[in-house]
Amino acid sequence: MEAVRRQRTWNILTLDSTLSLVALVSLTTVLCWLLPTLESLLIQNPPTVWPFWPGQALLVCVLLLVRRRLWPIFIAAGFTGFVLYDLQAGVPVAAIALFIAADTIQILIAALCLSSFFDGVPRLNSVTALGKYFLAVVLASSAAAFVSSPGILHDYWSGWRTAFLADLLAFLTLAPAVLGVVASGPEWARNSRARHLEAAGLFAALLLFGYVALVMPERNSSPAMLFSLVPFLLWSALRFGPTGVSISMLVVTVLSIYGAANGRGLLAGPGPTYNVVSLQLFLLFAVTPFMVLAALVAERNRAEGVISVVNRRLIEAQEQERSRIARELHDDIGQRVALLAVTLEELRKSPGDSSAEAQIGALSQQVSDIAADIHSLSHELHSSKLEYLGLAAAMRGFCEEFAIQEDVEIAFESRNFPRTLSTAVSLCLFRVLQEALRNAAKHSGAGHFEVRLWGTPREGHLTVTDGGVGFDRRASIEGHGLGLISMEERLKLVNGTLSIESRSKRGTVVHARVPIPLQEDI
Repeated sequence: MEAVRRQRTWNILTLDSTLSLVALVSLTTVLCWLLPTLESLLIQNPPTVWPFWPGQALLVCVLLLVRRRLWPIFIAAGFTGFVLYDLQAGVPVAAIALFIAADTIQILIAALCLSSFFDGVPRLNSVTALGKYFLAVVLASSAAAFVSSPGILHDYWSGWRTAFLADLLAFLTLAPAVLGVVASGPEWARNSRARHLEAAGLFAALLLFGYVALVMPERNSSPAMLFSLVPFLLWSALRFGPTGVSISMLVVTVLSIYGAANGRGLLAGPGPTYNVVSLQLFLLFAVTPFMVLAALVAERNRAEGVISVVNRRLIEAQEQERSRIARELHDDIGQRVALLAVTLEELRKSPGDSSAEAQIGALSQQVSDIAADIHSLSHELHSSKLEYLGLAAAMRGFCEEFAIQEDVEIAFESRNFPRTLSTAVSLCLFRVLQEALRNAAKHSGAGHFEVRLWGTPREGHLTVTDGGVGFDRRASIEGHGLGLISMEERLKLVNGTLSIESRSKRGTVVHARVPIPLQEDI
């Protein structure tokens, strides 16, 4: 359900003082220098041949957390950290220039794409969101690799491959972990102690088995030990979502780099370049399916939550409808029938009264009114016109009755709509009309409504239009009302769709579409 777009700043850091801005800028510089420094302690390869480059992924995360007007400041801060490390590591100045150009391309592409694809900080809790994220980081990493590869290896395409895979690996492990912690941190803090202990147990076990498989000398471990990591990655995907997978894979990545770079563990190989590529491919093919699995699980959990809410609201609506019918029968029809019985009893006790004829006439009118009200109540629950006369006639009749009951004007128009429809489609559109008119009469403040029913060669259409005050669709969905949800769910059952256009003080148009064959014009 698409709703009114939220503010894009819902989880952007608020830097409301110069001190906080200076502190975050300084921290960015320190982290962009510290992360490659820490990684250099794990590896023995030349300083430009790394399996995993974390700096750019971290800087993109920072940019997504601050306002766009501050990007130049934080990019300069991050690049300062990069240059400081490169100079400290003895990287040639020409290679540093290439890296700065590549980093600029990569960071801008990734940050601009992700800020355009997502409202706020990216949350990779659906396959669609994961696909958008993957597209952005692949595009950014591949473009940057074309510029930086000459500074990595003498062979251009080997350098491109190493640079591309190193950046992509960081974007699939470090960046989702940072963004996930930022996005769900407050919610995670409110979890139970058992949940926190479960997470601690998971990562402790992953560290233990990861060390045995990836760091211990190969002669002391079996290749089968690599499969021991799978249950823990499944555990993180099923229980902790994309953030759990990314943190788990970050642990595996650090252990793998340390083991392979030092000739230990099951991923050690004959040469540094071979080690780098095989390690990168292993980690990428490990993280990708588990990220997809975590996104699928998150989608399913979210769908189950929506279904649970809808079911609860349906039960509440059913009880409210039963209460309404009970009140109608008890407070109105029941009281009138009781009064009618008392009056008849009085007439029976006074057969010679000259006013009996007039009272009998009044009683006859009361009986007629009660019968009409019972008919109206029955018609709301089930329309016999819909069953015997068709959808257009039933809608026209309902509009006429509703206009009289609510003292409003309803203009009904029907054209080019098929006479023969399935019961499911007819009932669906009829209920949508009922709900839409009730909502409009109750909330719009308008006294005139337009209802149009028409067909095209492939679809049937129903619109209900009012010139009232309009409404906020998101607030309506998130509130306690069930009207919009019930209309959408009904239309989904017949493969239909619902669209609503509403503007403040300019009214609302409810438009239902259903796929039906156009047969005979009405």
